[in-house]
Amino acid sequence: VTTLTIRFKGVQEHILDQLVKIGVAESKSEAIRMALLNFGHEMNLLSDTVIVDYLRKELSKQPRSPDEILAALERAKHETIR
Repeated sequence: VTTLTIRFKGVQEHILDQLVKIGVAESKSEAIRMALLNFGHEMNLLSDTVIVDYLRKELSKQPRSPDEILAALERAKHETIR
């Protein structure tokens, strides 16, 4: 387990706030973990299988239905950072 204290301001802070506000992530910490997984995947450091397994494990802890998760992801796609 790694614990970090990171301060965000400006656009980065706004992005984290929006991800929580629209329901993509339950918390800013969760949003950062999700972003790191995405970055690792884009850099070919993680396979699709590893990410799917991780998400299944994480989602089993939260009482969100697949429809709720998909709806949150769709909202995130259409949000604009201003």
